[in-house]
Amino acid sequence: TSLQLASIVSAIANGGTLYYLQYPRTSEEVARFEPRVRRQLDDLEDYFPDVKQGMAAAVMYGTARSAFDPDEQILGKTGTCSEDGARLGWFASYSSSSDSEHKYVVVVLLRGGRMMFGPHAAEIAGKVFHDLHDLQKTLAQASAPTDATKSW
Repeated sequence: TSLQLASIVSAIANGGTLYYLQYPRTSEEVARFEPRVRRQLDDLEDYFPDVKQGMAAAVMYGTARSAFDPDEQILGKTGTCSEDGARLGWFASYSSSSDSEHKYVVVVLLRGGRMMFGPHAAEIAGKVFHDLHDLQKTLAQASAPTDATKSW
């Protein structure tokens, strides 16, 4: 599922911690939400550098080029699958911005009446990452003290 893809990409991004899949549905559940570790993927740790390099290359040079953003590193994998005879495109990715303590995982699964491909999903994910990056910059600027608020 898309949520399972997001979970494994998150584990790759964070160094191997796989979390239980949880989906809080109400604001109360969101407020009480705490991640629960399912297990460490220590047995796969040696593969992570190569996987990350491949995901970075897909965005820089490969089928996910449309997700590329020169202001942040996006790593991802495109794919195509089928459901009920329809071709679906997907892109599983994460942003590894060096100026942020957060990493964002974005998974896009395209369904439709016509054939869909992973590169189309990568383009949409790239726009999501771009908007997240802009929002992050705006929030940082809004929380920065101005001359009027600095205490002397």
